[in-house]
Amino acid sequence: MARKLGIQLVRYLESTSVGAVRKRLGGRATSDPGAGEVVRIVRGTAPDVLGVVLFASGDELHVLTDEVTVRRTSRTHVSPAHGTSSEALASLAADARVFGSLLEGQRVRYVDGASLAEGTLVEKCRYGAIVVRDDRTLMGIGFRMIWPAALAERLEPS
Repeated sequence: MARKLGIQLVRYLESTSVGAVRKRLGGRATSDPGAGEVVRIVRGTAPDVLGVVLFASGDELHVLTDEVTVRRTSRTHVSPAHGTSSEALASLAADARVFGSLLEGQRVRYVDGASLAEGTLVEKCRYGAIVVRDDRTLMGIGFRMIWPAALAERLEPS
């Protein structure tokens, strides 16, 4: 059975306590393949729930079912949700796939308030990453607000 967890996915979090940032972003971890998949969580007698896989490790999955709710479940309690995704879930899935492709040490671009900033991903967590800015400040960035710097350059208008 799935365990329901509430999380605040912050756009960015500036802190001098790396441990606090790491904890807020779900702890240091790199996902197995599967991040970004839209799935249906089968909950027995309760209605099924659609969500997006944010993190996978072996049989364990962390599935985001709305903007703040992550359900920890196992692969045996999910099935693919082909063709039933909403626009909001499709957007979450795309962001989760991009985040899943990021690697520690990679240059990234992220949303910093009302502008874009760039830094180096120093620690990948379950729901975001710790990034060091060029001025050596550490930032905690939620998974929806970060992408590869090289990808960002290709997407920017000329």
